[in-house]
Amino acid sequence: MARLGGLLLAGMLLAGCGLFRDPPPPPAPLELGLPESALRHPKTVAWADRFCEKLARHSATSLGLAPERPLGPTLEALLAQEGIPRALVAVPAIESRYQTHARGTSGELGLWQLMPKTARRFGLRVGPPTDERALVAPSTRAAARYLAFLYARYEDWPLALAAYNAGEGRIDKALARRPGATFWELAAGHGLPPTSRDYVPKILAVVRLHAGVDACG
Repeated sequence: MARLGGLLLAGMLLAGCGLFRDPPPPPAPLELGLPESALRHPKTVAWADRFCEKLARHSATSLGLAPERPLGPTLEALLAQEGIPRALVAVPAIESRYQTHARGTSGELGLWQLMPKTARRFGLRVGPPTDERALVAPSTRAAARYLAFLYARYEDWPLALAAYNAGEGRIDKALARRPGATFWELAAGHGLPPTSRDYVPKILAVVRLHAGVDACG
């Protein structure tokens, strides 16, 4: 019996060290309509950690990282109607902090910071008397159509988001120099402007926060 007890104890110790444990399950899929690898990329996680540091002192809405109700559900519904992932409700967090009348330094306006040319290209009236870029529903539909166009062009959400920020011309030139490169490869090789290199992982980090992937302590 003493020998049997010793064997059982040894087995328990070995199991406690992990030698006989089943391997840990893989991370649960995020299922947000965006690439799993992009949402778990170290750059994305690093930005999520930075946002979490700020969220320790401020609320998500005060930081502009989350929309107030009923804006959030309204944006998600509009995006879904246009056939793109609801998770891209995170884009205006980085573009405008969810401010409907936010103005950029180069003529951008609204939640989605659309340029006049892009807004007209996707069916918006750019005032006076009415600038639809400042209206929630029309601007969101136009931005969603533009994002859908970019995704069809690049077949990759990180590249589509980079093009939304930097313009198709810059992404096309970067890909001409490195055909078949991913967004992360272009960013690592400094083939994109610095703002675009951060823009994409920032949005993906906000997606993670909205989905509750990062508990922020």
